Amino acid sequence: MMHLTTWLLLLCLFQNFMHVYGWGPIGHSIIVRLAQDQLTDSASEWIGSLTPWYFKGNLSAMASWADDILYQNTNPTGYQHWEWSKVLHYGDIPDWNCSYQAERDCINDRCITGSVKNYTKRLETEFDDIQLKEALYFLIHFVGDIHQPLHSGFKTDRGGNDVKG
Repeated sequence: MMHLTTWLLLLCLFQNFMHVYGWGPIGHSIIVRLAQDQLTDSASEWIGSLTPWYFKGNLSAMASWADDILYQNTNPTGYQHWEWSKVLHYGDIPDWNCSYQAERDCINDRCITGSVKNYTKRLETEFDDIQLKEALYFLIHFVGDIHQPLHSGFKTDRGGNDVKG
């Protein structure tokens, strides 16, 4: 009887999960927290100088910034200024071709691997404070995106957005 009850409970729970979802804010926060724990003291101090004081060094608080700026419901006055960055969140390869080739799949670094490379390079360059902060905020988010399984897929699944469970 207990075995049947367990199976019925599981069936009811899984019946509610009809779609596959990406990381979302919680997943991004977890990835950033794990990465932040690996920083040296000097790197942590330097990054702390680029983050708002009220985050108190908690990088996970800004982990979803690059998603939040994209949509009208989370950025009502400026989302259209960031639409250029949508393609930077994922990497696609031709359907059923299971090999990544940067020159084919990330033209002009306009994909997730190009984003990580570009914003890392920007952090290593002498830019003003605003540009360094923007590069850091994007990089924090894109490190989470590049580890999200659905953000690396086939062209027709639109960065995992068309994958249904």
